Order: sequence, then structure tokens, then C-alpha cells
Amino acid sequence: MKVLVIVLFLFIITGIISCQNSKNNSQDLFGKWKCHHKELEDGTTKSTDIFSDEEFEFSCNRLTIILKSDFTGSESLSESNFKYHINDSILTLGNRQYIIEKLTNTELIIRDYDSKQISLSTFRQKLKKVK
Repeated sequence: MKVLVIVLFLFIITGIISCQNSKNNSQDLFGKWKCHHKELEDGTTKSTDIFSDEEFEFSCNRLTIILKSDFTGSESLSESNFKYHINDSILTLGNRQYIIEKLTNTELIIRDYDSKQISLSTFRQKLKKVK
């Protein structure tokens, strides 16, 4: 019985710490983020056009994302507004989902998340917070 109480206590403490870390991470998410690097999941940064056979480098196309504390946001490419939420390590921006690989108060690394696994390529984007 004593062991069960200790295990239950440790489980509750771990849950509380996890929730606090999640809250702190979501606060780090607020702000303006500018993409500075885009690559495939395996680290590849270049590809070849199938029609012209020309090599090109993956580009962020000056992507900037603004995430507000009221869980709304906007992005610069399509100038669209969206609602966002974070669940564990899954970040949902409107109808797109990403896995958060790294989140600090200055750096955000996200990878495309395809729950149905139908996408041919999965990109990773590295963003820096703009002050």
C-alpha cells in the first residue's frame, strides 16, 4: 500500500511539473517569428526541378508568423489570420499542423505533421523571434 501511495504521489508531481513546463513553453511561443531556414526532414536543403533539371534551394519566402497571447495569429505569405493551439508537441496553425522540435524564447523549429501520412515530403522550418 505504501508503494502504491508513493507511485501515485510521484505521478501527480510529474503531471504538475509537465503542465507548468507546457505553460512556460506556450508563453515562449507568443511573438513575431521570422523563418530563416527550410529543409526536408532528412536535412536536405536543395532539390532538382523535374521539368528543367535545374537545382534549387528550399526557401522560406520571407515567411513571418505572428502568434498572439489570445491564441490568434497571422502569417505574411498569404496575409491570412488564424487561430492556433498547442497540444503536447503538436502546434496547430489554422488547418496546418506542425511538430515543435525546439522552442526557446528566441528560436522555434517546427516540422510538418501529417497524421494521415499522405504527404510526399515533410519540411522543417527554423524561425527566430523578431524583437
